Amino acid sequence: MDRKSDRQVTLVNNDITYYWGSVPETKYANWVQMSAPKIKEDFSTDGFPFFVQIEPTNYCNLKCPICPAGGWGFKRNKQHMKLKEFQSIIDDMEKYLLFLTLWDWGEPLLNPELPEMISYASERDIKTVVSTNCNSNFFHDEGYLERLLRSGLSTLILAVDSIHQDIYESYRGKGNIQKAIQGIEKAVAMKKKLGRGPILMMRMVVMKQNEHEIRAMRNLARKIGADRFSVKTMNPLYTSESSDKDIVPQNPKYRRYQYKQGTYKRLKIPYKCDIIFRQCTIHSNGAVFPCCWWYDDDYATSNFFTDGGLTQIWNSPSYRDLRRKVLQDKDSFSYCQTCSFNYQFSRTGWFFETVNLTQGRIDQFKYLIKRHLELTMNPKVLNGLLQIRNKMKSFF
Repeated sequence: MDRKSDRQVTLVNNDITYYWGSVPETKYANWVQMSAPKIKEDFSTDGFPFFVQIEPTNYCNLKCPICPAGGWGFKRNKQHMKLKEFQSIIDDMEKYLLFLTLWDWGEPLLNPELPEMISYASERDIKTVVSTNCNSNFFHDEGYLERLLRSGLSTLILAVDSIHQDIYESYRGKGNIQKAIQGIEKAVAMKKKLGRGPILMMRMVVMKQNEHEIRAMRNLARKIGADRFSVKTMNPLYTSESSDKDIVPQNPKYRRYQYKQGTYKRLKIPYKCDIIFRQCTIHSNGAVFPCCWWYDDDYATSNFFTDGGLTQIWNSPSYRDLRRKVLQDKDSFSYCQTCSFNYQFSRTGWFFETVNLTQGRIDQFKYLIKRHLELTMNPKVLNGLLQIRNKMKSFF
């Protein structure tokens, strides 16, 4: 029997830190190994992913214009992953998995078996995060919602990008803002009634159309009773100046990337991908890919359900060859060409803010002031002030 390690494991995802007080020694050793995996000459690794993204479905109820799930469409067929298929992933990887994000290209709450999937993972001490557009009928079904909140889900991201229907619908095509808000209110009320449930994090993606609404959205999240509120920066699917100009916020503080002065041309940097050695994404049909950005099944080399599971695929010749190609000729893959890591990030990065609304208002205010200084103050001056603060703390 695999003994428990008493050493703590931590992982940051979506600006939230997750903790494990004790995990089996095999899982702990794999986490240490794969936190900084060594790249071997044959493009294999000594461990297996402890973080995997699984797509419960690639159906979507909305028509977001820049998303292939609902906007301009996939080449691959639409389908739900079945509960037994999901369970086979967990059974294959249970010794190594710590964390799952349960979405990719589609609305996960359209899968009728999602709560049972989460339960199966959480019973094995695998933490889970789900993101929803809050418009699916299941989210508004009391029975389904209760199953979801009882499932052991770690965090439920509630994606709402505006308080105004016209602005909201410009990005969340066919979405209804009032329906979304009513669903969040039901989720908050049910969590209180049950006395348990995931972190409820209301999320907005900041863009040119809604950048003036951040304070109003934060206040709405606080009023509804969400546990957290976060503002994620926009990552346009395309990388042309015209596409960024149409959607990227005018205020540089809200942008993910740095741009050539006076333009919307991103500053490109050399990037050698290491994600392909640490984690992967499994589509609803079982296709295994290096990351979540590969939304179609072109370039597919392996399928979880037909090729013996991830423990067989991970260091297989075909998957190692895919890693080799990504490392040596990534521009031959359209997905790699538009990857975020090809570009210089702004000081803001992925998130403009993530406020813990369960804290007192004074603590929330302190966080917002600190975040403002991080994004606006000269870095050398800020580091100097932090050093002075730390020295003063040491005297008390």
